[in-house]
Amino acid sequence: MTPKEKHQEEQNELKNSRINRILESAFNLFSEKGIDTITMNDIAATAEIGVASLYRYFATKDEIAIRTAIWAWENHQKMILPILDDTGFYNKNGIEQLAEVFELFCKLYQNEPSFFRYIYFFDAYIICQKIDSGRLIAYQNVIEAVQKIIENAIIKGIEDGSISARYKGKENQLYYSLMHTIFAASQKLSLSGKMLKMDETNDDVQQLILLYEVLLGGLK
Repeated sequence: MTPKEKHQEEQNELKNSRINRILESAFNLFSEKGIDTITMNDIAATAEIGVASLYRYFATKDEIAIRTAIWAWENHQKMILPILDDTGFYNKNGIEQLAEVFELFCKLYQNEPSFFRYIYFFDAYIICQKIDSGRLIAYQNVIEAVQKIIENAIIKGIEDGSISARYKGKENQLYYSLMHTIFAASQKLSLSGKMLKMDETNDDVQQLILLYEVLLGGLK
């Protein structure tokens, strides 16, 4: 490696490190306080860089919000997808595969409830700002990796009989019904699960486990 190439590599590493720090800082701020209330100055201060430097990497808050959403999914995919490979996932029948995915989402909620809060705030921000879906292609591509695993589990379950044949031809719609239900419950609990006095005696994780059992039972 020439001195020039080494210098360029060091510069790229520095750039990537700063971008990662910006995205992590934005994620922490957005998931705690929502996206609307956070300014570029807030993000720069938390990332410990000058606001002018921040604008060199991201021209707008919209851009940061979208990139942070991609960053969040990619980071949490790394927590989930390797586990699927390591546990003989693909040797299980369809309903068992779905049960394992649901269990992993429960663990994700236990360990990183801020992920579900961020996605809630992000969805609301995208709708309120009327951001064109064309700008969300990269974000969609990241989510589709998880979608493929769950849809394949549904298809396999219908074929092997562990999931009712009445869902044949409705695999895609079933995927969305399941995931919207899981995300809605996880987001609700992460945002306001202990808001009322009556909520204090409720075990939020147990609520999710019971929900998963109901969903799985309805598929058989």
